Amino acid sequence: MLNFLISRLSSSSLPCWRTTQFGFLQHNASLISYSFSSAAKFAQSNQPEQNRHGSFTFTVSYLMNNFGMSAEAAGKLSTRFELKDLDKPNSVLSLLRSYEFSDAQIFKIVKCFPQVLAANPEHNLLPKLRFIHSVGFSASEIPELFSSYPTLLFLSLEKRIIPHYEALKTVLGDDCKVKRCLKGSRWNVVSYGVMNIVPNINFLRDEGVPQSSVLTLLYRSANVAFINQSKFVDNVKFIKETGIQPFKGAFIDALMVVSLVGKSTWESKLDIFERLGWSRDVTLSAFSKFPSIMRMSEEKITNMMKFFVDQMGLQLEDIAGCPTIFSYSLKRRIIPRWSVVKILRMKGLIKGNMSLLTIIIMGEKKFGENFVMKFQESVPQLLELYSGASRAVPEVLA
Repeated sequence: MLNFLISRLSSSSLPCWRTTQFGFLQHNASLISYSFSSAAKFAQSNQPEQNRHGSFTFTVSYLMNNFGMSAEAAGKLSTRFELKDLDKPNSVLSLLRSYEFSDAQIFKIVKCFPQVLAANPEHNLLPKLRFIHSVGFSASEIPELFSSYPTLLFLSLEKRIIPHYEALKTVLGDDCKVKRCLKGSRWNVVSYGVMNIVPNINFLRDEGVPQSSVLTLLYRSANVAFINQSKFVDNVKFIKETGIQPFKGAFIDALMVVSLVGKSTWESKLDIFERLGWSRDVTLSAFSKFPSIMRMSEEKITNMMKFFVDQMGLQLEDIAGCPTIFSYSLKRRIIPRWSVVKILRMKGLIKGNMSLLTIIIMGEKKFGENFVMKFQESVPQLLELYSGASRAVPEVLA
């Protein structure tokens, strides 16, 4: 299969925008102009710029001249690679431009991995671009993929990218599904053993996880399917022990969380919730309803829990029973809604025993109709209050 894919990409016909001979690009890079913003104008001279402290290195000067970087930013990036002349970096830029990478996409790649400018474009970059095209990515999708995951440009094609592709193809079969999975992959997946995915996916199916959930896992977080098999099995068993059934959609969410959150982080999150009043059993129960709660930062958990209890007067057991309220923005959703409800309560326009949890979860349109527009005549400033609550939190909640 590997030899087939290599021959496939070497013989695949490329669109006209890619058929320019690489040699031409390499020797005529100076003919290609770029349209970065005025803050990133190209230098008219190939000589490194000077300042009152002396000369910049060639690498720093190139980054400043070609990408509008400050001396400080360019200096930091230059510690990761070194340029000796214009040939290689200009050839890299020319190749990326021939594949329709935009200036913004090129800048993003260089900022994340400036070493790309020192790469051999013909041997290190071009084969990867051709391979990704050969498996179905279009002209517009290729730059998007590589700028979203610049690490792809540095991974070995034969040892990592192609085996990763083959492994996914074995499980998914359908080319369109593999392509979708590749677009959603974070590509650190290729660090894991590709032999793990088949037994791991088979184990999920044996446990009763439906195919729709398997696809969700591969589309959203394929790297989870590549982890060590014994660890994968342990994670699945642990999730079942929390009470989440394999046939439920939350099972895959929980698997992703447990697989990506380290043991020390998991324990620290349990400690955080315990300090805030939840027992470990209560926290695990909340996790079974809303797995992502264990990936939230300590600051967000603390701020939200304190607001729910101290400001809204919610009981800890009620919060644990509906942990999805942690998925909403405190500033953009919860505080503005609470501000409206608080005023309506003060004016006696709504009952004090109305479920606040329901009000938080309620859709935006329904909330606007039932709690804002409905009382516009009685409280003319209500809409303005609701719209600006996030900017006036201290005054509203005083």
